[in-house]
Amino acid sequence: MKRSFYLLLGVLLTGMGMFTACEETTESDPYANWRVRNERYLDSIADVAQTNSTGEWKIIRAYTQDYDNGGSSSSMLPSQGETTDYIYVKVIQDAQALAQQELAQMGEDPTPQCRGVLFTDSVYVHYKGSLINGTVFDGTFTSELDYETATPTKFYVGETGLRNGFATALQAMYEGDHRLPDWQYKGDRWEVYIPSELAYGTSDNGDIPGYSVLIFDIALCNVWGIDETGPTWN
Repeated sequence: MKRSFYLLLGVLLTGMGMFTACEETTESDPYANWRVRNERYLDSIADVAQTNSTGEWKIIRAYTQDYDNGGSSSSMLPSQGETTDYIYVKVIQDAQALAQQELAQMGEDPTPQCRGVLFTDSVYVHYKGSLINGTVFDGTFTSELDYETATPTKFYVGETGLRNGFATALQAMYEGDHRLPDWQYKGDRWEVYIPSELAYGTSDNGDIPGYSVLIFDIALCNVWGIDETGPTWN
């Protein structure tokens, strides 16, 4: 009887040790259950964006999906199982609304003249890319954006290496109105949530594990076309 008791006690203690070790592994590994966590995170963001109770969210269909379907469908909302065909945007700064407000205060025509971005355009942007666990993997700034000290990066929107989700966001953004002082700092600034399907998919890419939702803080500074001379950023 005593032998059975001690045997049962040993099994229980061993099980408890394994359970504790498993908990410690999960807590110490910031990428534990990564795929599931990212899928759930994206679903929660999609729900918030579709509810849009604060009016600060946009849902934009990937431009590649628009082309595949023979036309623009960016105004459509995701249906069941289609959340990964869209990016989800929380507006931090609205270029057109800001232009309208400041131009009215200046006594100017308040109709915004903010230039949008085309697939064949080039842009200067500030950006910070991070994962759902807060890890920052790239960007022109790492904490708070200071327009006066940070140097933006130049992208050609149609370049092959630019992720579909990032290019989709750029093509929906607006530059600041050139009539405003410091207009380069008054373009759209968005917090963009990109499904892994519109980023790096199932494959690891440097410090970015497969199945990662990418979160970008993007501030648009300048836009110029293929036949225009790009600005020099000092």
